[in-house]
Amino acid sequence: MRRELGMFAALVVACVVLGISNPDFVGQSNVVNTLRQISMLGIFAIGSAFVIITGGIDLSVGSVIGLTGVIIAKVSSHESGGLGHGLPLGIAVALAVALLIGLAQGLLITRLKLQPFIVTLGGMLLIRGVSQTIVQGGTLSLGASPLVHFANGGLWSNHGDPLIPYPALMFLIAIAIGTYLLHFTVFGRYLYAIGGSRDAARYSGINVKKVETLAYVISAGMAGVAGIAYAAYIGQMSQQVGVAYELYAIAAVVLGGCSLRGGEGTVLGIVIGAAIMRVIDNGINMFQIPYEDQDGIPRLWRLNPNWNFVIVGAVILMAVVLDQVVHMVQAARRVRAAPSEHPPLELANEAAQPPLGG
Repeated sequence: MRRELGMFAALVVACVVLGISNPDFVGQSNVVNTLRQISMLGIFAIGSAFVIITGGIDLSVGSVIGLTGVIIAKVSSHESGGLGHGLPLGIAVALAVALLIGLAQGLLITRLKLQPFIVTLGGMLLIRGVSQTIVQGGTLSLGASPLVHFANGGLWSNHGDPLIPYPALMFLIAIAIGTYLLHFTVFGRYLYAIGGSRDAARYSGINVKKVETLAYVISAGMAGVAGIAYAAYIGQMSQQVGVAYELYAIAAVVLGGCSLRGGEGTVLGIVIGAAIMRVIDNGINMFQIPYEDQDGIPRLWRLNPNWNFVIVGAVILMAVVLDQVVHMVQAARRVRAAPSEHPPLELANEAAQPPLGG
Protein backbone atom coordinates (compact mmCIF):
# COMPACT_ATOMS: atom_id res chain seq x y z
CA MET A 1 0.00 0.00 0.00
CA ARG A 2 2.99 2.34 0.12
CA ARG A 3 2.64 3.34 -3.50
CA GLU A 4 -1.11 3.93 -3.13
CA LEU A 5 -0.55 6.11 -0.08
CA GLY A 6 2.15 8.05 -1.91
CA MET A 7 -0.10 8.68 -4.90
CA PHE A 8 -2.97 9.68 -2.61
CA ALA A 9 -0.69 12.20 -0.92
CA ALA A 10 0.26 13.57 -4.36
CA LEU A 11 -3.44 13.84 -5.24
CA VAL A 12 -4.18 15.79 -2.06
CA VAL A 13 -1.24 18.15 -2.66
CA ALA A 14 -2.38 18.77 -6.26
CA CYS A 15 -5.92 19.57 -5.10
CA VAL A 16 -4.65 21.94 -2.41
CA VAL A 17 -2.38 23.77 -4.87
CA LEU A 18 -5.16 24.11 -7.44
CA GLY A 19 -7.63 25.22 -4.78
CA ILE A 20 -5.26 27.96 -3.61
CA SER A 21 -4.48 28.98 -7.19
CA ASN A 22 -8.13 29.17 -8.26
CA PRO A 23 -10.96 29.10 -5.70
CA ASP A 24 -13.35 28.00 -8.46
CA PHE A 25 -11.60 24.62 -8.40
CA VAL A 26 -13.35 23.75 -5.13
CA GLY A 27 -16.66 25.22 -6.24
CA GLN A 28 -19.62 22.86 -6.28
CA SER A 29 -20.10 22.89 -10.05
CA ASN A 30 -16.44 22.10 -10.78
CA VAL A 31 -16.20 19.46 -8.04
CA VAL A 32 -19.32 17.66 -9.32
CA ASN A 33 -18.13 17.78 -12.93
CA THR A 34 -14.66 16.53 -11.96
CA LEU A 35 -16.25 13.71 -9.96
CA ARG A 36 -18.31 12.82 -13.02
CA GLN A 37 -15.18 12.73 -15.21
CA ILE A 38 -13.26 10.66 -12.65
CA SER A 39 -16.13 8.19 -12.47
CA MET A 40 -16.39 7.68 -16.23
CA LEU A 41 -12.62 7.20 -16.56
CA GLY A 42 -12.46 4.97 -13.50
CA ILE A 43 -15.10 2.57 -14.84
CA PHE A 44 -13.12 1.51 -17.90
CA ALA A 45 -9.76 1.88 -16.12
CA ILE A 46 -10.84 -0.86 -13.71
CA GLY A 47 -11.69 -3.04 -16.71
CA SER A 48 -8.29 -2.35 -18.28
CA ALA A 49 -6.63 -3.33 -15.00
CA PHE A 50 -7.93 -6.90 -15.32
CA VAL A 51 -5.95 -7.24 -18.55
CA ILE A 52 -2.84 -5.40 -17.34
CA ILE A 53 -2.65 -7.51 -14.18
CA THR A 54 -2.34 -10.60 -16.40
CA GLY A 55 0.57 -8.96 -18.22
CA GLY A 56 -1.50 -8.02 -21.28
CA ILE A 57 -2.65 -4.73 -22.78
CA ASP A 58 -5.93 -3.53 -24.30
CA LEU A 59 -5.63 -0.60 -26.70
CA SER A 60 -9.19 -0.91 -28.00
CA VAL A 61 -11.14 0.35 -24.97
CA GLY A 62 -11.47 3.90 -26.34
CA SER A 63 -12.86 2.60 -29.62
CA VAL A 64 -15.27 0.31 -27.76
CA ILE A 65 -16.52 3.31 -25.75
CA GLY A 66 -17.15 5.24 -28.96
CA LEU A 67 -18.82 2.30 -30.73
CA THR A 68 -21.09 1.67 -27.74
CA GLY A 69 -22.39 5.22 -27.85
CA VAL A 70 -22.77 5.14 -31.63
CA ILE A 71 -24.80 1.91 -31.48
CA ILE A 72 -27.05 3.28 -28.73
CA ALA A 73 -27.71 6.43 -30.78
CA LYS A 74 -28.26 4.46 -34.01
CA VAL A 75 -30.65 1.90 -32.53
CA SER A 76 -32.61 4.01 -30.06
CA SER A 77 -32.65 7.58 -31.39
CA HIS A 78 -35.74 8.98 -33.11
CA GLU A 79 -33.64 11.73 -34.66
CA SER A 80 -32.42 11.72 -38.25
CA GLY A 81 -30.32 8.61 -38.87
CA GLY A 82 -31.68 6.69 -35.88
CA LEU A 83 -33.79 3.53 -36.06
CA GLY A 84 -36.04 4.51 -33.16
CA HIS A 85 -36.27 1.07 -31.51
CA GLY A 86 -36.08 2.37 -27.96
CA LEU A 87 -33.34 2.92 -25.38
CA PRO A 88 -33.39 -0.53 -23.66
CA LEU A 89 -32.77 -2.33 -26.95
CA GLY A 90 -30.02 0.11 -27.91
CA ILE A 91 -28.20 -0.40 -24.60
CA ALA A 92 -28.61 -4.20 -24.79
CA VAL A 93 -27.25 -4.37 -28.35
CA ALA A 94 -24.34 -2.04 -27.52
CA LEU A 95 -23.28 -4.06 -24.45
CA ALA A 96 -23.62 -7.34 -26.35
CA VAL A 97 -21.37 -6.01 -29.12
CA ALA A 98 -18.81 -4.81 -26.56
CA LEU A 99 -18.70 -8.22 -24.87
CA LEU A 100 -18.36 -9.99 -28.23
CA ILE A 101 -15.43 -7.72 -29.13
CA GLY A 102 -13.70 -8.63 -25.88
CA LEU A 103 -14.37 -12.33 -26.47
CA ALA A 104 -13.05 -12.19 -30.04
CA GLN A 105 -9.85 -10.39 -29.01
CA GLY A 106 -9.34 -12.72 -26.06
CA LEU A 107 -9.67 -15.80 -28.26
CA LEU A 108 -7.27 -14.41 -30.86
CA ILE A 109 -4.69 -13.74 -28.16
CA THR A 110 -5.06 -17.00 -26.24
CA ARG A 111 -5.93 -19.53 -28.96
CA LEU A 112 -3.74 -18.25 -31.79
CA LYS A 113 -1.06 -16.95 -29.38
CA LEU A 114 -0.99 -13.50 -30.99
CA GLN A 115 0.54 -10.50 -29.26
CA PRO A 116 -2.05 -8.52 -27.25
CA PHE A 117 -0.55 -5.24 -28.47
CA ILE A 118 -1.05 -6.15 -32.13
CA VAL A 119 -4.51 -7.67 -31.67
CA THR A 120 -5.93 -4.76 -29.68
CA LEU A 121 -4.20 -2.17 -31.90
CA GLY A 122 -5.86 -3.75 -34.93
CA GLY A 123 -9.12 -3.94 -33.00
CA MET A 124 -8.85 -0.26 -32.10
CA LEU A 125 -8.59 0.77 -35.76
CA LEU A 126 -11.20 -1.71 -36.97
CA ILE A 127 -13.76 -0.67 -34.35
CA ARG A 128 -13.09 2.99 -35.04
CA GLY A 129 -13.74 2.32 -38.72
CA VAL A 130 -17.04 0.59 -37.90
CA SER A 131 -18.13 3.63 -35.87
CA GLN A 132 -17.19 5.95 -38.73
CA THR A 133 -19.16 3.80 -41.17
CA ILE A 134 -22.27 3.86 -38.97
CA VAL A 135 -22.24 7.65 -38.54
CA GLN A 136 -21.09 8.21 -42.15
CA GLY A 137 -18.41 10.59 -40.97
CA GLY A 138 -20.93 12.80 -39.16
CA THR A 139 -22.77 12.64 -35.84
CA LEU A 140 -25.78 10.84 -34.41
CA SER A 141 -27.84 12.70 -31.84
CA LEU A 142 -29.65 11.07 -28.94
CA GLY A 143 -32.20 13.84 -29.11
CA ALA A 144 -34.59 13.90 -26.16
CA SER A 145 -33.64 10.41 -25.00
CA PRO A 146 -33.96 9.83 -21.23
CA LEU A 147 -30.30 8.81 -21.32
CA VAL A 148 -29.28 12.44 -21.94
CA HIS A 149 -30.67 13.45 -18.55
CA PHE A 150 -28.89 10.56 -16.83
CA ALA A 151 -25.34 11.95 -16.90
CA ASN A 152 -26.36 15.38 -15.64
CA GLY A 153 -28.70 14.01 -12.96
CA GLY A 154 -27.93 12.59 -9.57
CA LEU A 155 -28.85 12.49 -5.91
CA TRP A 156 -29.47 15.42 -3.54
CA SER A 157 -29.47 18.40 -5.88
CA ASN A 158 -28.16 21.71 -4.57
CA HIS A 159 -28.40 24.91 -6.63
CA GLY A 160 -29.21 22.87 -9.72
CA ASP A 161 -26.23 20.49 -9.44
CA PRO A 162 -26.46 16.99 -7.95
CA LEU A 163 -24.12 16.31 -5.06
CA ILE A 164 -23.64 12.72 -6.27
CA PRO A 165 -24.02 12.34 -10.07
CA TYR A 166 -25.34 9.07 -11.45
CA PRO A 167 -22.02 8.16 -13.13
CA ALA A 168 -20.47 8.24 -9.64
CA LEU A 169 -23.00 5.63 -8.53
CA MET A 170 -22.04 3.51 -11.54
CA PHE A 171 -18.40 3.94 -10.52
CA LEU A 172 -19.14 2.79 -6.97
CA ILE A 173 -20.78 -0.35 -8.35
CA ALA A 174 -17.77 -0.95 -10.62
CA ILE A 175 -15.43 -0.49 -7.63
CA ALA A 176 -17.43 -3.00 -5.57
CA ILE A 177 -17.50 -5.59 -8.38
CA GLY A 178 -13.84 -5.07 -9.27
CA THR A 179 -12.73 -5.29 -5.64
CA TYR A 180 -14.68 -8.49 -5.11
CA LEU A 181 -13.42 -10.18 -8.28
CA LEU A 182 -9.78 -9.16 -7.89
CA HIS A 183 -9.29 -9.48 -4.15
CA PHE A 184 -11.85 -11.96 -2.85
CA THR A 185 -12.25 -14.66 -5.51
CA VAL A 186 -10.20 -17.51 -6.91
CA PHE A 187 -10.52 -15.90 -10.35
CA GLY A 188 -8.73 -12.80 -9.03
CA ARG A 189 -5.90 -14.89 -7.57
CA TYR A 190 -5.58 -16.62 -10.94
CA LEU A 191 -5.19 -13.22 -12.65
CA TYR A 192 -2.35 -12.23 -10.31
CA ALA A 193 -0.75 -15.66 -10.69
CA ILE A 194 -0.78 -15.40 -14.49
CA GLY A 195 0.72 -11.93 -14.34
CA GLY A 196 3.41 -13.13 -11.93
CA SER A 197 4.44 -16.13 -14.02
CA ARG A 198 2.35 -17.51 -16.84
CA ASP A 199 4.29 -20.78 -16.97
CA ALA A 200 4.06 -21.34 -13.21
CA ALA A 201 0.32 -20.65 -13.35
CA ARG A 202 -0.09 -23.19 -16.14
CA TYR A 203 1.92 -25.85 -14.32
CA SER A 204 -0.14 -25.29 -11.17
CA GLY A 205 -3.29 -26.27 -13.04
CA ILE A 206 -4.78 -22.86 -13.88
CA ASN A 207 -6.68 -22.68 -17.17
CA VAL A 208 -4.62 -19.73 -18.37
CA LYS A 209 -6.38 -19.35 -21.72
CA LYS A 210 -9.83 -19.22 -20.16
CA VAL A 211 -8.85 -16.74 -17.45
CA GLU A 212 -7.06 -14.43 -19.91
CA THR A 213 -10.01 -14.51 -22.30
CA LEU A 214 -12.37 -13.56 -19.48
CA ALA A 215 -10.07 -10.66 -18.59
CA TYR A 216 -10.46 -9.21 -22.10
CA VAL A 217 -14.22 -9.76 -21.98
CA ILE A 218 -14.40 -7.86 -18.67
CA SER A 219 -12.25 -5.05 -20.07
CA ALA A 220 -14.50 -4.62 -23.12
CA GLY A 221 -17.64 -4.95 -21.01
CA MET A 222 -16.53 -2.20 -18.62
CA ALA A 223 -15.65 -0.04 -21.62
CA GLY A 224 -19.19 -0.63 -22.87
CA VAL A 225 -20.63 0.49 -19.53
CA ALA A 226 -18.44 3.61 -19.65
CA GLY A 227 -19.65 4.16 -23.23
CA ILE A 228 -23.23 4.39 -21.93
CA ALA A 229 -22.17 7.11 -19.49
CA TYR A 230 -20.24 9.02 -22.17
CA ALA A 231 -23.17 8.79 -24.60
CA ALA A 232 -25.41 10.29 -21.93
CA TYR A 233 -22.87 13.00 -21.13
CA ILE A 234 -22.09 14.04 -24.72
CA GLY A 235 -25.52 13.55 -26.33
CA GLN A 236 -24.08 13.46 -29.85
CA MET A 237 -21.95 10.55 -30.95
CA SER A 238 -19.29 10.47 -33.65
CA GLN A 239 -16.24 8.36 -34.47
CA GLN A 240 -14.11 10.86 -32.55
CA VAL A 241 -15.59 9.95 -29.18
CA GLY A 242 -13.16 7.76 -27.26
CA VAL A 243 -10.02 8.75 -29.16
CA ALA A 244 -6.94 8.27 -26.93
CA TYR A 245 -9.08 7.20 -23.96
CA GLU A 246 -7.01 4.02 -23.74
CA LEU A 247 -4.00 6.19 -22.89
CA TYR A 248 -5.85 7.69 -19.95
CA ALA A 249 -6.86 4.22 -18.79
CA ILE A 250 -3.28 2.92 -18.96
CA ALA A 251 -1.98 6.01 -17.19
CA ALA A 252 -4.59 5.71 -14.43
CA VAL A 253 -3.84 2.02 -13.94
CA VAL A 254 -0.06 2.47 -13.87
CA LEU A 255 -0.26 5.51 -11.61
CA GLY A 256 -2.46 3.46 -9.30
CA GLY A 257 0.28 0.89 -8.76
CA CYS A 258 -0.40 -1.74 -11.42
CA SER A 259 2.78 -2.94 -13.07
CA LEU A 260 2.86 -3.30 -16.84
CA ARG A 261 4.72 -6.55 -16.19
CA GLY A 262 1.57 -7.89 -14.57
CA GLY A 263 0.88 -9.49 -11.22
CA GLU A 264 0.46 -6.26 -9.23
CA GLY A 265 -2.23 -3.68 -8.55
CA THR A 266 -5.28 -2.85 -6.45
CA VAL A 267 -8.68 -1.33 -7.19
CA LEU A 268 -8.00 1.39 -4.61
CA GLY A 269 -4.88 2.37 -6.50
CA ILE A 270 -6.79 2.52 -9.79
CA VAL A 271 -9.37 4.84 -8.21
CA ILE A 272 -6.57 7.13 -7.03
CA GLY A 273 -4.90 6.96 -10.45
CA ALA A 274 -8.14 7.90 -12.24
CA ALA A 275 -8.62 10.81 -9.83
CA ILE A 276 -5.08 12.05 -10.47
CA MET A 277 -5.55 11.94 -14.25
CA ARG A 278 -8.78 13.93 -14.17
CA VAL A 279 -7.47 16.42 -11.61
CA ILE A 280 -4.48 17.01 -13.91
CA ASP A 281 -6.87 17.41 -16.84
CA ASN A 282 -8.99 19.89 -14.90
CA GLY A 283 -5.96 21.60 -13.43
CA ILE A 284 -4.60 22.49 -16.87
CA ASN A 285 -7.67 24.67 -17.36
CA MET A 286 -8.05 25.88 -13.76
CA PHE A 287 -4.48 26.60 -12.63
CA GLN A 288 -3.60 30.29 -12.64
CA ILE A 289 -1.01 32.63 -11.16
CA PRO A 290 -1.87 36.33 -10.70
CA TYR A 291 0.78 38.88 -11.64
CA GLU A 292 1.16 42.46 -12.80
CA ASP A 293 2.50 43.37 -16.21
CA GLN A 294 4.97 46.16 -16.90
CA ASP A 295 2.16 48.73 -16.76
CA GLY A 296 0.99 47.50 -13.35
CA ILE A 297 -2.19 45.94 -14.76
CA PRO A 298 -3.24 42.74 -12.88
CA ARG A 299 -3.20 39.69 -15.13
CA LEU A 300 -3.45 35.91 -14.82
CA TRP A 301 -0.92 33.41 -16.12
CA ARG A 302 -2.53 30.13 -17.23
CA LEU A 303 -1.24 26.84 -18.58
CA ASN A 304 -1.53 26.31 -22.32
CA PRO A 305 -4.46 23.91 -22.99
CA ASN A 306 -2.45 22.46 -25.89
CA TRP A 307 -0.13 20.90 -23.29
CA ASN A 308 -2.77 18.32 -22.42
CA PHE A 309 -1.25 15.36 -24.25
CA VAL A 310 2.27 16.54 -23.40
CA ILE A 311 1.45 16.34 -19.70
CA VAL A 312 -0.42 13.02 -20.04
CA GLY A 313 2.49 11.50 -21.95
CA ALA A 314 4.96 12.78 -19.36
CA VAL A 315 2.85 11.32 -16.54
CA ILE A 316 2.77 7.91 -18.27
CA LEU A 317 6.56 7.94 -18.76
CA MET A 318 7.13 8.99 -15.14
CA ALA A 319 4.85 6.21 -13.91
CA VAL A 320 6.64 3.59 -16.03
CA VAL A 321 10.05 4.85 -14.89
CA LEU A 322 8.88 4.76 -11.27
CA ASP A 323 7.64 1.20 -11.73
CA GLN A 324 11.00 0.16 -13.21
CA VAL A 325 12.96 1.85 -10.41
CA VAL A 326 10.83 0.17 -7.74
CA HIS A 327 11.46 -3.26 -9.29
CA MET A 328 15.19 -2.59 -9.60
CA VAL A 329 15.39 -1.55 -5.94
CA GLN A 330 13.42 -4.62 -4.86
CA ALA A 331 15.69 -6.89 -6.92
CA ALA A 332 18.81 -5.28 -5.41
CA ARG A 333 17.43 -5.80 -1.90
CA ARG A 334 16.78 -9.47 -2.61
CA VAL A 335 20.35 -9.90 -3.89
CA ARG A 336 21.83 -8.22 -0.79
CA ALA A 337 19.63 -10.29 1.50
CA ALA A 338 20.50 -13.59 -0.19
CA PRO A 339 23.92 -14.20 1.50
CA SER A 340 22.48 -13.61 4.98
CA GLU A 341 19.54 -15.92 4.32
CA HIS A 342 21.73 -18.73 2.90
CA PRO A 343 25.10 -19.24 4.67
CA PRO A 344 28.09 -20.29 2.57
CA LEU A 345 28.40 -24.01 1.83
CA GLU A 346 31.60 -24.40 3.87
CA LEU A 347 29.96 -22.97 6.99
CA ALA A 348 26.92 -25.14 6.47
CA ASN A 349 29.11 -28.26 6.19
CA GLU A 350 31.04 -27.35 9.35
CA ALA A 351 27.80 -26.82 11.23
CA ALA A 352 26.54 -30.21 10.05
CA GLN A 353 29.68 -32.08 11.25
CA PRO A 354 29.50 -33.58 14.76
CA PRO A 355 31.85 -32.05 17.33
CA LEU A 356 35.15 -33.79 18.00
CA GLY A 357 34.87 -36.46 20.59
CA GLY A 358 31.12 -36.71 20.09
